Amino acid sequence: MNYQIIPLDVGHFAALPKDTCLYRMYRGQTYEAPCIMWYIKGTKNNIIVDLGPPDPEQSLKNHGLVIKRTAQQEPVNALKSIGLSPQDIKLVIVTHLHYDHAWGFHIFENARFVIQRKEISYAIAPAPIMRAGYYETSLGKPQFVDYLDRIDMINGDTEVEDGVSAIFIPSHSPGFQGVSVRTGKGKYFIAGDAVGVFEAWERTPHIPSSIFNNLEEYYESMQKIEKMADFILPGHDMKVLEKSVYP
Repeated sequence: MNYQIIPLDVGHFAALPKDTCLYRMYRGQTYEAPCIMWYIKGTKNNIIVDLGPPDPEQSLKNHGLVIKRTAQQEPVNALKSIGLSPQDIKLVIVTHLHYDHAWGFHIFENARFVIQRKEISYAIAPAPIMRAGYYETSLGKPQFVDYLDRIDMINGDTEVEDGVSAIFIPSHSPGFQGVSVRTGKGKYFIAGDAVGVFEAWERTPHIPSSIFNNLEEYYESMQKIEKMADFILPGHDMKVLEKSVYP
Protein backbone atom coordinates (compact mmCIF):
# COMPACT_ATOMS: atom_id res chain seq x y z
CA MET A 1 0.00 0.00 0.00
CA ASN A 2 1.29 3.45 -0.93
CA TYR A 3 0.06 6.13 1.44
CA GLN A 4 -0.31 9.89 1.29
CA ILE A 5 0.16 12.37 4.14
CA ILE A 6 -2.15 15.34 4.59
CA PRO A 7 -1.00 18.12 6.96
CA LEU A 8 -3.89 19.71 8.84
CA ASP A 9 -3.46 23.23 10.21
CA VAL A 10 -4.90 23.28 13.74
CA GLY A 11 -3.58 26.64 14.98
CA HIS A 12 -0.53 28.91 15.02
CA PHE A 13 1.82 30.11 17.71
CA ALA A 14 1.68 33.87 17.26
CA ALA A 15 5.33 34.37 18.22
CA LEU A 16 7.30 31.20 18.92
CA PRO A 17 10.95 31.86 19.85
CA LYS A 18 12.85 30.74 16.77
CA ASP A 19 15.65 29.19 18.78
CA THR A 20 13.08 26.68 20.08
CA CYS A 21 13.53 24.89 16.75
CA LEU A 22 17.13 25.92 16.03
CA TYR A 23 19.41 25.50 19.03
CA ARG A 24 21.49 28.61 19.81
CA MET A 25 20.41 30.35 16.61
CA TYR A 26 18.17 33.39 16.03
CA ARG A 27 18.16 34.34 19.71
CA GLY A 28 15.54 36.96 20.48
CA GLN A 29 13.69 36.36 17.21
CA THR A 30 10.20 34.90 16.97
CA TYR A 31 8.09 33.60 14.11
CA GLU A 32 4.53 32.47 13.46
CA ALA A 33 4.65 28.71 13.81
CA PRO A 34 1.93 26.27 12.78
CA CYS A 35 0.65 23.41 14.88
CA ILE A 36 0.10 20.46 12.59
CA MET A 37 -2.01 17.33 12.83
CA TRP A 38 -1.12 14.75 10.16
CA TYR A 39 -3.59 12.42 8.45
CA ILE A 40 -2.18 9.31 6.77
CA LYS A 41 -4.51 8.64 3.87
CA GLY A 42 -5.06 5.04 2.86
CA THR A 43 -4.61 3.40 6.25
CA LYS A 44 -7.19 0.94 7.53
CA ASN A 45 -7.41 2.74 10.86
CA ASN A 46 -7.54 6.30 9.46
CA ILE A 47 -4.34 7.08 11.32
CA ILE A 48 -3.53 10.59 12.45
CA VAL A 49 -0.29 11.78 14.00
CA ASP A 50 -0.52 14.23 16.92
CA LEU A 51 -3.53 15.93 18.43
CA GLY A 52 -2.69 19.63 18.31
CA PRO A 53 -2.79 22.22 21.11
CA PRO A 54 -5.49 23.34 23.55
CA ASP A 55 -7.74 26.23 22.64
CA PRO A 56 -6.09 29.69 22.70
CA GLU A 57 -7.47 30.71 26.09
CA GLN A 58 -6.25 27.57 27.81
CA SER A 59 -2.89 27.69 26.03
CA LEU A 60 -2.27 31.21 27.29
CA LYS A 61 -3.56 30.51 30.79
CA ASN A 62 -1.62 27.29 31.31
CA HIS A 63 1.49 27.78 29.19
CA GLY A 64 1.94 31.49 28.62
CA LEU A 65 2.14 31.40 24.83
CA VAL A 66 -0.38 32.89 22.43
CA ILE A 67 -1.94 30.45 19.99
CA LYS A 68 -4.21 31.75 17.26
CA ARG A 69 -6.95 29.47 15.98
CA THR A 70 -9.81 30.18 13.58
CA ALA A 71 -12.99 28.14 13.39
CA GLN A 72 -11.56 26.35 10.35
CA GLN A 73 -8.50 25.37 12.37
CA GLU A 74 -10.50 23.65 15.09
CA PRO A 75 -9.42 19.99 14.88
CA VAL A 76 -12.98 18.81 14.23
CA ASN A 77 -13.33 21.25 11.34
CA ALA A 78 -9.85 20.53 10.00
CA LEU A 79 -10.83 16.87 9.73
CA LYS A 80 -14.18 17.80 8.22
CA SER A 81 -12.36 19.70 5.46
CA ILE A 82 -10.98 16.36 4.21
CA GLY A 83 -14.21 14.45 4.67
CA LEU A 84 -13.57 12.92 8.08
CA SER A 85 -14.98 13.17 11.58
CA PRO A 86 -13.17 12.37 14.85
CA GLN A 87 -15.26 9.21 15.09
CA ASP A 88 -13.62 7.93 11.89
CA ILE A 89 -10.17 7.93 13.49
CA LYS A 90 -9.23 4.57 14.98
CA LEU A 91 -5.54 5.15 15.72
CA VAL A 92 -3.55 8.18 16.83
CA ILE A 93 0.25 8.14 16.99
CA VAL A 94 1.42 10.81 19.43
CA THR A 95 5.00 11.92 18.78
CA HIS A 96 5.38 13.20 22.34
CA LEU A 97 3.25 14.55 25.15
CA HIS A 98 4.03 18.27 25.14
CA TYR A 99 0.80 20.21 25.33
CA ASP A 100 0.89 21.61 21.79
CA HIS A 101 0.91 18.09 20.34
CA ALA A 102 -1.12 16.15 22.87
CA TRP A 103 -4.36 17.96 23.63
CA GLY A 104 -7.56 16.49 22.28
CA PHE A 105 -7.74 12.91 23.57
CA HIS A 106 -11.37 13.59 24.43
CA ILE A 107 -12.27 14.37 20.81
CA PHE A 108 -11.30 10.94 19.46
CA GLU A 109 -13.72 8.67 21.26
CA ASN A 110 -13.16 5.64 18.98
CA ALA A 111 -9.38 5.85 18.82
CA ARG A 112 -6.51 4.15 20.53
CA PHE A 113 -3.35 6.16 21.16
CA VAL A 114 0.17 4.89 20.44
CA ILE A 115 2.82 6.42 22.70
CA GLN A 116 6.28 5.33 23.76
CA ARG A 117 6.32 3.92 27.29
CA LYS A 118 9.36 6.06 28.07
CA GLU A 119 7.44 9.21 27.12
CA ILE A 120 4.56 8.26 29.41
CA SER A 121 6.84 7.70 32.39
CA TYR A 122 8.75 10.93 31.79
CA ALA A 123 5.63 13.03 31.28
CA ILE A 124 4.28 11.97 34.66
CA ALA A 125 7.44 13.08 36.49
CA PRO A 126 9.51 15.37 34.24
CA ALA A 127 12.47 17.46 35.33
CA PRO A 128 11.11 20.61 36.99
CA ILE A 129 12.09 22.91 34.12
CA MET A 130 10.23 20.61 31.68
CA ARG A 131 7.05 20.34 33.71
CA ALA A 132 5.26 23.25 32.02
CA GLY A 133 5.45 21.45 28.69
CA TYR A 134 3.45 18.50 30.00
CA TYR A 135 1.18 19.69 32.82
CA GLU A 136 -2.03 21.67 32.46
CA THR A 137 -1.98 24.12 35.38
CA SER A 138 -5.76 24.28 35.54
CA LEU A 139 -6.02 20.49 35.72
CA GLY A 140 -3.00 19.85 37.90
CA LYS A 141 -2.01 17.02 35.56
CA PRO A 142 -1.42 16.19 31.90
CA GLN A 143 -4.59 15.40 29.97
CA PHE A 144 -3.43 11.95 28.87
CA VAL A 145 -3.67 10.43 32.36
CA ASP A 146 -7.46 10.28 32.00
CA TYR A 147 -7.12 8.08 28.89
CA LEU A 148 -4.64 5.43 29.99
CA ASP A 149 -7.15 2.66 29.22
CA ARG A 150 -6.94 3.58 25.53
CA ILE A 151 -3.20 4.15 25.30
CA ASP A 152 -1.04 1.45 23.72
CA MET A 153 2.39 1.87 25.27
CA ILE A 154 5.17 0.69 22.99
CA ASN A 155 8.88 0.17 23.49
CA GLY A 156 10.98 1.19 20.53
CA ASP A 157 10.30 0.93 16.81
CA THR A 158 6.88 -0.55 16.08
CA GLU A 159 5.02 -1.14 12.83
CA VAL A 160 1.41 -0.11 13.42
CA GLU A 161 0.19 -0.92 9.91
CA ASP A 162 1.96 -2.30 6.87
CA GLY A 163 4.24 0.53 5.78
CA VAL A 164 3.51 2.81 8.74
CA SER A 165 5.88 2.64 11.72
CA ALA A 166 6.42 4.53 14.94
CA ILE A 167 10.17 5.10 15.22
CA PHE A 168 11.79 5.74 18.60
CA ILE A 169 14.06 8.79 18.32
CA PRO A 170 14.87 10.26 21.75
CA SER A 171 15.53 13.91 21.00
CA HIS A 172 13.18 16.79 21.79
CA SER A 173 11.87 14.62 24.63
CA PRO A 174 13.16 11.34 26.14
CA GLY A 175 10.36 9.22 24.68
CA PHE A 176 9.98 10.98 21.35
CA GLN A 177 8.86 9.05 18.28
CA GLY A 178 8.60 9.98 14.63
CA VAL A 179 6.48 8.21 12.05
CA SER A 180 7.82 6.53 8.93
CA VAL A 181 5.31 6.32 6.07
CA ARG A 182 5.83 4.40 2.85
CA THR A 183 4.56 6.33 -0.16
CA GLY A 184 4.72 5.93 -3.91
CA LYS A 185 7.73 8.25 -3.96
CA GLY A 186 9.76 6.89 -1.08
CA LYS A 187 9.70 6.96 2.71
CA TYR A 188 8.41 10.14 4.30
CA PHE A 189 9.28 10.77 7.92
CA ILE A 190 6.98 12.84 10.13
CA ALA A 191 9.68 14.20 12.41
CA GLY A 192 7.58 16.56 14.53
CA ASP A 193 9.62 18.63 16.95
CA ALA A 194 12.73 16.48 16.54
CA VAL A 195 13.14 18.56 13.36
CA GLY A 196 11.15 21.72 14.03
CA VAL A 197 11.74 23.46 10.69
CA PHE A 198 13.22 22.50 7.32
CA GLU A 199 16.28 24.67 8.00
CA ALA A 200 17.22 22.51 10.99
CA TRP A 201 17.52 19.48 8.73
CA GLU A 202 19.07 21.23 5.73
CA ARG A 203 22.06 22.49 7.71
CA THR A 204 25.17 20.34 8.19
CA PRO A 205 25.39 19.19 10.86
CA HIS A 206 21.66 19.13 11.55
CA ILE A 207 20.46 21.58 14.21
CA PRO A 208 18.54 20.21 17.20
CA SER A 209 15.75 21.88 19.07
CA SER A 210 16.75 23.92 22.11
CA ILE A 211 14.50 21.64 24.17
CA PHE A 212 16.14 18.27 24.83
CA ASN A 213 17.40 16.02 27.61
CA ASN A 214 20.44 14.36 26.07
CA LEU A 215 22.25 16.00 23.16
CA GLU A 216 24.31 12.91 22.27
CA GLU A 217 21.16 10.81 21.99
CA TYR A 218 19.59 13.56 19.90
CA TYR A 219 22.38 13.38 17.31
CA GLU A 220 22.23 9.58 17.29
CA SER A 221 18.52 9.88 16.51
CA MET A 222 19.26 12.25 13.64
CA GLN A 223 21.68 9.70 12.21
CA LYS A 224 18.97 7.07 12.52
CA ILE A 225 16.53 9.29 10.58
CA GLU A 226 19.13 9.89 7.85
CA LYS A 227 19.47 6.16 7.25
CA MET A 228 15.76 5.45 6.93
CA ALA A 229 14.06 8.53 5.46
CA ASP A 230 13.90 9.92 1.94
CA PHE A 231 11.90 13.03 2.90
CA ILE A 232 11.49 14.89 6.21
CA LEU A 233 8.34 16.65 7.42
CA PRO A 234 9.10 19.06 10.30
CA GLY A 235 6.77 19.96 13.14
CA HIS A 236 6.49 23.77 13.10
CA ASP A 237 7.30 25.09 9.63
CA MET A 238 4.84 27.17 7.60
CA LYS A 239 6.40 25.78 4.42
CA VAL A 240 4.84 22.41 5.22
CA LEU A 241 1.40 23.93 4.59
CA GLU A 242 2.34 25.09 1.09
CA LYS A 243 1.38 21.60 -0.06
CA SER A 244 -1.97 20.03 0.76
CA VAL A 245 -0.71 16.46 0.41
CA TYR A 246 2.60 14.56 0.37
CA PRO A 247 3.88 13.26 -1.96
